[in-house]
Amino acid sequence: MRTPHRLALTALVAVLALAGCSGGARTDDSAPATVSPSSPSPPPASQPPSPPPPSATTETPTPTPTPTPPPDPVMPALHSRTYEQARAELARAGVPTARLKPGAQHKDVTVPRDHDGWYICDTSPRPGAPVTAATTVTVRLARDFSDCTTSFNGYLHQENDPAHTP
Repeated sequence: MRTPHRLALTALVAVLALAGCSGGARTDDSAPATVSPSSPSPPPASQPPSPPPPSATTETPTPTPTPTPPPDPVMPALHSRTYEQARAELARAGVPTARLKPGAQHKDVTVPRDHDGWYICDTSPRPGAPVTAATTVTVRLARDFSDCTTSFNGYLHQENDPAHTP
């Protein structure tokens, strides 16, 4: 059975149109079109795709750098300051004062509730050390600054030292 030329040409155009519309395999537009010997005229030439307009080009966005967290504050030198002065100094240094824990310098001394006027003999961490958000700042207090250097095996009064023999 013989197929009319018009039907073959229509089928070829339909196949080419479907291949171009459905994302099928692309052919090289510069290659000459092949025409079957039975068809009287070549298929219509397809136009090369036009480049996208300049505004349609998408640039890859540059990633924004993540901000570097600020460095941890550094423990200030608090020796010989009062507890009240130390709280203010820690706040200026960026150390949360809620993490401040007072303690007695001597085993036989109890720190009262109102110890703002007591002197700092020692601190933990040491001055210059970084203070992270989880660090507890411990200060050892004495009522008088001269008591910071007085110690009888950790006791302020020699008679309270169990190793003392009169």
